[in-house]
Amino acid sequence: MKPTKEMEKKLLALCGVLPVLADFIEDLNMEHVFTKNIKRKANLLLEEIRKTDDGILKHTTIESQTQQIDIQIAFRQWVQENFN
Repeated sequence: MKPTKEMEKKLLALCGVLPVLADFIEDLNMEHVFTKNIKRKANLLLEEIRKTDDGILKHTTIESQTQQIDIQIAFRQWVQENFN
């Protein structure tokens, strides 16, 4: 099945936002914010995000990778501006 433009937009958004969320999880793990059980589950999610991101990046163009980085920067800025 060939992805539609709408599916591509959603996938690109996920590819941009999920790695940033993985970074946030790592930061919170280092600060010992999570309980043992939540930390275990957060680490499983973190591993899946990293593995999927690596797999997707192997099959994308430089343009798509640039878009992903732009989304990550914009998402980080949005978080910074809206969660003070």
